[in-house]
Amino acid sequence: MNGSARRTAAFVMRLLLLLALPLPAAAEPVIMILEHRQAGERVQTPIEAIPDLVTSPYAGKGQLKWAILPGEPIDSKARPADRVVHLLRQIGLQRNLLATVKVRYFKGRQDGPWIPHFQLNQEALVARVNGRWRPLTRVRGVATLIVLTSSTLPNAEGYYPSLEFGLTTGLTNIDAWLVR
Repeated sequence: MNGSARRTAAFVMRLLLLLALPLPAAAEPVIMILEHRQAGERVQTPIEAIPDLVTSPYAGKGQLKWAILPGEPIDSKARPADRVVHLLRQIGLQRNLLATVKVRYFKGRQDGPWIPHFQLNQEALVARVNGRWRPLTRVRGVATLIVLTSSTLPNAEGYYPSLEFGLTTGLTNIDAWLVR
């Protein structure tokens, strides 16, 4: 083999090796942004559509209010699949469900991208005691319920373009989330 043939053979081998390598996975879209205020500044945490348990970088830091803002719009002819995000709080060694956020995509304009909208559902824990329903999640005898404080209105299907919420009894911890 002469020098030119060796260079060509080496180039072909490198090309074959490069083609054999796995391609990096496409980044999952950000379906929503969790926002809170810290020292007067807005702090945003993106939540990607990765179906895995993710610990919040702000775990253990309760906030008076949290906001859920839309993530990335998606260009597609068909509506993207709905997602469910379970917001969890840590109590001792156990993570408990605080609320479930349903994410559904709606068109902003006729020919525009799909934009995520949200529906917040609290999983109220109750039990029947002496013939009456009683909340199990209490702080100093007061039921801990989530209150929506945002000024936006839902669409016809009950989904909001953004949400702002907190607990009736004090600070709200979001220590982790699970996307499905």
